[in-house]
Amino acid sequence: MAILSLNEIKKLNNACSALSKEDKIRHVGVINQLGRLIAGGFRDGVKPLLEHEKISMIYMQMQLDFKMRKELDSILGEIDYISSRRKNQLIISIPIKDNLVLITAEPDADDKKIIKKAEMLFDDIIISTI
Repeated sequence: MAILSLNEIKKLNNACSALSKEDKIRHVGVINQLGRLIAGGFRDGVKPLLEHEKISMIYMQMQLDFKMRKELDSILGEIDYISSRRKNQLIISIPIKDNLVLITAEPDADDKKIIKKAEMLFDDIIISTI
């Protein structure tokens, strides 16, 4: 497991903050391999739909789901992103090395626009593989 430097975490936080300013986004965070939030979080003024314990469980679930899907990378190719639209929320996860950018937004948000902006912001962040 890669240990991120303070500079890398600062860059991730800045990218999360920038993406959070987009219309209809509720949460932008980076989840590590263990399913823990290491950067970002909820947009200022947004009330989470779930309790804190459930949010932590979702982080771990998203990372586990991603790892299970990676089992098919050799056949289907690497994952660019995972998107699910629920009645009350849009959920997008985008891999950055072994971490995931987890984005939640209002259900009527434009997922393609959000993914494009996220890729622009996070693709340039170099994460060391120490």
